Amino acid sequence: MGDTMSGILDGIRVLDLSRNVAGPFASKLFADYGAAVLKVEPPEGDPSRLAGPFPGDEPDPEASGLFLHLNTNKRAVTLDISRSAGQSIVRRLAGDVDIVIEDFAPGQLDEWGIGWETLSEGRTDLVMASITPFGQSGPWRDYRGSEITLQAMGGPMHLNGHAEKEPIKLAGNVAHYHAGASAALAVMLARFRVEMGGEGDHVDLAVYETQNGFRDRRTVYMTGSAYTGVSARRRVPGQQMATGVRPCLDGYVNILGGAKHFEKLLDIIDRPDLKGHPQIAVAPVERDPAFVEEVEGSYLSWLMRTPKREVIAAVQEVGILSGAIYTIEDLLKDPHYAQRGFWDEIDHPATGPLTYPGRQLILSETPRERPRRAPLLGEHNTEVYAGQLGMSEGELASMREQGVI
Repeated sequence: MGDTMSGILDGIRVLDLSRNVAGPFASKLFADYGAAVLKVEPPEGDPSRLAGPFPGDEPDPEASGLFLHLNTNKRAVTLDISRSAGQSIVRRLAGDVDIVIEDFAPGQLDEWGIGWETLSEGRTDLVMASITPFGQSGPWRDYRGSEITLQAMGGPMHLNGHAEKEPIKLAGNVAHYHAGASAALAVMLARFRVEMGGEGDHVDLAVYETQNGFRDRRTVYMTGSAYTGVSARRRVPGQQMATGVRPCLDGYVNILGGAKHFEKLLDIIDRPDLKGHPQIAVAPVERDPAFVEEVEGSYLSWLMRTPKREVIAAVQEVGILSGAIYTIEDLLKDPHYAQRGFWDEIDHPATGPLTYPGRQLILSETPRERPRRAPLLGEHNTEVYAGQLGMSEGELASMREQGVI
C-alpha cells in the first residue's frame, strides 16, 4: 500500500462560475475527489436552489435536493459578476486557481473582461471550460437550449416513447449531467498536460454535441443507419416477444428474453413444451399472433407471481440480460449498494441528516473522506473576501449594501 491522501485531486484549485446542472456537476466531480472548489453564486443564489425536491415539499433555497447534491465538498461565495466590482474580484480569484468552469452565453465573459483571453493573459497553465448549449462558434452558437431541446436536437429523442404517440424526453437532466461529466474529463486531460510540463487550454463544450456523441444515445443509431440506411424508430410495446419492460409481482422488470437464450426462458416459465416450435425462428414482425399470445400469457403469469429480485436472479443465472426497474425506495434498500458503501448520510442545518448518492469511483490507494455538506448562500464570503483577498469589513459592508455580494 502506498501513502494515502485525503483526496486524489489534492492541490487542484477550481473556480466555478457555472449555474444549474452541467458546470456544477463537473466541479462536483473535482470537489468530491479532493480539489478545492470555490463556487460563485449570484447574490440571489444559484437557479438550482429553486429546484426540488424539498423536504416536506416546502420550497427553501437552502434545502433544494438538486443544489445540495451538486455542491457537496465546495465552498461558496455570492458575487454579481455582471458588475465591474464583481468582475474585478473574479480576476483576482482566477489568478489563484488552476481551473475555471463557466456556462455563460458565448462572448458574455469576454464582454465583461473575464473571458479566456483575459484570465489566461500572462500564464500558460490555466485550464478553462466553457459549457454552452451549442458551443462558442457556428450558426447556432447564440441559440438558447433547455434540457428537452438538447435531448431532441442532440440525442435520439425520436426513439423515446410509444410508436403511436409523440416522442418524449428522458427524465431529469440526462443531457446536462453527461455534459458535466464530459467537461470534467476534458479539463482533467488538459490539466494532466499541464502537470507534465505542457500548456493549459480553453475547452469549448457544447451540450448538443455531447449528446450527438453519447455512446448510449445517438452515435450507435447513426452508425447503424450509415451501414444499413435504416433509421431507428419508436416501437410498439410488446412487439418483441419476452423482451422489454413487463410488470411483475412487486413492480417492473426489463428482460432481453427473446434472443438466443429464449429456450432457457421457456424452462423458467414452465413452458419447455414450446422448445423447438417453428415459430421461434420466424422474424418478430411475421410471427403468428396466437403463438406470441401463448408465450406472453405464460411469461406474464410467471412474472405476476414472482418478486422482481427473484425474477432477475432466475434469468441472470442462465445468462439472460435483465434488470429490475427500481423505485427510489428499492435503491435505498438494495443490499448490493449497501454492501459497497454507496450511500452517504450528510447533515445540513436546513434539512437535518439526509441520504445522498455517494462516490462515483472506488480507489484502492486513496480512501475517501466523509463528504462535506453543500454550502449555505454566501457562507464563505468573509472567509474568502477578507481572509483570502484581504478586504476590510468596511469594503464587505459596502459591497453588501450595493448588492455586489
